[in-house]
Amino acid sequence: MHLSKQISYLLYRYDCVTVPGFGAFLGTSAPAELDIDNEIIYPPTKQISFNAQLQSNDGLLASLIAVEQQTSYEQAMRLVHREVVRWQSMLHEGKTIELNRIGKLQFNAEQNVVFVPTKEYNHLADSFGLYPVKAQKIERSKLLKATPKVIDFNNERSHNHSHTQGTSSNPLRHVAAAAAVVAIGYAGFMAYDDYNQDQQIAQEMQLRDEAKQEVQQAVFDLGELPKLSIQTIPQEAYHIIGGAFAVESNADRYLTELQQKGFVAAKKLAPNSYGLHMVALGSRVDRTEAIDLLRQVQRTEIADAWMLKR
Repeated sequence: MHLSKQISYLLYRYDCVTVPGFGAFLGTSAPAELDIDNEIIYPPTKQISFNAQLQSNDGLLASLIAVEQQTSYEQAMRLVHREVVRWQSMLHEGKTIELNRIGKLQFNAEQNVVFVPTKEYNHLADSFGLYPVKAQKIERSKLLKATPKVIDFNNERSHNHSHTQGTSSNPLRHVAAAAAVVAIGYAGFMAYDDYNQDQQIAQEMQLRDEAKQEVQQAVFDLGELPKLSIQTIPQEAYHIIGGAFAVESNADRYLTELQQKGFVAAKKLAPNSYGLHMVALGSRVDRTEAIDLLRQVQRTEIADAWMLKR
């Protein structure tokens, strides 16, 4: 079976997906990027890399396949091992392994695995639906200030005065004067009406201010309020998993064995979306400290221990 679909699905949720006996695919978040040469803006993404040294089983891939295939965890591990053997045979034959949505794997001249990630797919869940967009360069042109037009009112008045003297005998000037009187009277009436409205608004504003002052001066007896105490505890985000069990009683038995061995911080986590009950040997908030704990556990106690981010 092809594992590219399952690996791609897990990279959405985890930063490390291990293919037992082959290597691990690692995801690192990267910010948005501007390609000045091609004028393209790329959204935030998760850069995928490959590390052939990390081959310990973290249980993620086999658990997902067991749920999809409706089979046991052991049978899922056999399917993964069969695909790993096929991949290794392809590499030794000089062929390229193409993993859909992930990238390509091939041997270099020193017989080391070289991984080339794909740029056409983004495994960062926060950037779902975001695609590269064209960044068009804006040419800022200089704004030319127009010369303002100057009007000489003295010339206008002299021109109007001379024109009035030449037409003083025009009978229409009496009609214009009467119309002006009517307009002035209407304007005076409107100004008086506006004055009354302003007085009403001022009175309403004064009443509102007085009501506000009464409320502010009022005294409310609420009694003695209880003291509120808030304690902030950093949430443990990285858990070192020693085993995942489909039956909860098996997880309880394994937890008891770990505590008897001296892992006093061991605990059972809530079931994941696949219904597996995971038992953690310890948890850390800092990623680097969690990795150090994982390496210590793998060297001393459980070689197949793996890290879960939750």
